[in-house]
Amino acid sequence: MRAFVLFACALFCLATAAQGEFWCWNADEIQAEVDEDMVHLRHLSALLNCCPDPITFEIEIGDATILVVEHSQDLCDCQCCYNLRVTLDDVPPGFWNVRYRWFDIEIWDWTERVLEIEVPDVGQAAEPFVSDQVGSGCLETMGLPDQSHVPVTWGVVKARYR
Repeated sequence: MRAFVLFACALFCLATAAQGEFWCWNADEIQAEVDEDMVHLRHLSALLNCCPDPITFEIEIGDATILVVEHSQDLCDCQCCYNLRVTLDDVPPGFWNVRYRWFDIEIWDWTERVLEIEVPDVGQAAEPFVSDQVGSGCLETMGLPDQSHVPVTWGVVKARYR
């Protein structure tokens, strides 16, 4: 029993130390702003690899859903905080559920947030596209936190080597 308590305390200390290294740890915020037929999406406080280039965005349109998937590379042995923005142009009019998805390295799994928006009819075409994407650049750089406390499963191994 004593060994279990010591293990639990050590695990809690490691997780707390890793979270304290980055101001953006678990602070992801997704925002949407509609400007006529354009939708500006922001991913604020994104913890990414410090060499993520290129950061790309893939979009997919459904009946009432716009899926936006953020992709980045893990090329260096460090992480940092970013503010990202992507603009979708020629978004069809109507009410939309924007599903914004990214690979969250804090939990080594995909995360998704859903935002509801309304796009007015201004005579836009029927097929939206990514017209602009901007990254803040690395706002803070640190070495990788100790992730020995992260359970290793096949999904985690695949995610680390993609």
